[in-house]
Order: sequence, then structure tokens, then C-alpha cells
Amino acid sequence: MRSSSGSKGSPCPGARRTVMPRDIRLRALFWQTATVLFLLALWQWSAVTHPAPYLPPLKPVALAYLSLLKPGNFMDTVFPSLSRLAIGFGLAVVLGTVLGTALGYLRRLDPWIRPVLEYLRFVPTVAILPAALLLFGATDTMRIFVIAFGSVFPVLLAAIDGARRGNALLLDVARILKFSLAEKLFRVVLPGALPSIFAGVRIALSIGLVMMVISELIAANDGLGFYILRNQRLFQTANVYAGVLMLGTIGLILTLGLLSIEKRVLAWHRGWRGLSDARS
Repeated sequence: MRSSSGSKGSPCPGARRTVMPRDIRLRALFWQTATVLFLLALWQWSAVTHPAPYLPPLKPVALAYLSLLKPGNFMDTVFPSLSRLAIGFGLAVVLGTVLGTALGYLRRLDPWIRPVLEYLRFVPTVAILPAALLLFGATDTMRIFVIAFGSVFPVLLAAIDGARRGNALLLDVARILKFSLAEKLFRVVLPGALPSIFAGVRIALSIGLVMMVISELIAANDGLGFYILRNQRLFQTANVYAGVLMLGTIGLILTLGLLSIEKRVLAWHRGWRGLSDARS
């Protein structure tokens, strides 16, 4: 008779090793760090062995990057860009979410609104710059408008799609409870559309960063776009790379913050999706 105690401790020869989520995260962090260090080493090697004006060594780039973090330089160069991005991107998220949720639920408006949305969506945002410059002048209002115009469409279309894929059962319950239109939109339709909206917001964030820089390349006197353009004209390549790295840092921090907010706001969605998967 085979002993049961001996079979408990010995693993099955054909069993696959289970990798814990923490091990996966550490492995991914290791390879990400190794990739960044390899690219930096390749940059330094290329700058030392093949000197060129367009590829400075890492040390002057790092010093220029750190100088942007000093309070005076930060307030003169980085803060104006962040303030415009915050206002323009915030307006795009609010308008895109509210209008998209309403248009997605009120499908009778689709034949009237959809042609206009499709037309404006395919207009390159860069082409709006001359018209915005004529309307608002070389002001912060023009730059905020350009950022908002470029960022609103991913959020708007994602909200429309999410609202149309709402739970029909919950809508029936809202009708039985005699919810008003506003209550249906903000208590039933909007929560169900949030996963799609957050996906659109992530896309809109990258577009907003691009439009922030482009809007600061024209008739500007501050901001990261102006900083990069001015140093490019003065052949200060270390400062140019420092400005680009600062843009990458801003994008990374904003993306991580957005993912953290999404994780908290959509905690119920992951639990509901896991329960649905378990039932199926």
C-alpha cells in the first residue's frame, strides 16, 4: 500500500513550476532596468568614440537636466507647460466624458452628431494651429485650446462606445425605479463606461503632451517647447536632449499617476470581471 505522506511532499515530475506575480514583477523590473542601462551605455560609448555635435556625452545632458529641476528654471520652463497641459487636458477629459456619455446613451442624436464628429476627428490637430493663432493670438488661451482640441476626441469616442455597451439589465432597473435622465447618466451609464473612458484618457494624454510641445514652438516665450527650440537654434544639444528627457519624465509620471487613479476607481470593475469569469 502506497504511503500518502510520501506523496504529499514530492512534486509531480510533469508539473510546471508556478511563478508568483511578485517574481514576474521583479523579473520585468530587472529587464527594464537592464535595457535602460544598456541604452545609456551605448549612448556614452557612441558619444566618446564618435564625437559629433548632435550627440553629446551623458554628463552635460545630465547636468542640463538637473538644472531644469532648480526652482528658478523649473518655474520659468517646466511649470508653464504643466499648467497649460493641466487645463487643456482637464477640459478635454471633462467635456469628452460628459458629452460622450450623453451621446452614447441618447442614440437618436447619432445621425445628427456622428458626421460632425467624424469630420472633426480626421482634421489634423496641427492644422488647427494657424486658425487658433488667428482667433486667440499668441496667448496661453490658444495653446490650451490646441491641447484640448487634440485630446478631446479619444475621450469622447471612448465614452460614446462605453455608454452604448452599457448593461441593459441595470438600465431596466433604473427605468423601474423611475430614475431621471441625469440619474441614469451619472449613476448607471457613466460608471459602466468608465473602463472605456480611462482607455481613451490614456491615449489622450500622449496626444496632449505632443500638442503642448507643438503649441509652444510658435510665438512662445516660455515652456519646454520654446526651451527645446531655442537651444536647438543655439546648437546647445545637451539642453535639447535635457528638454526631451524632461518631457519623457513628465509623461511617465503622469501615466503612472493615471494608472494609479484607474486602479482605485475601477477596483469594482476588476472584481466584477473576475466574478463573471469564474461563473463562466
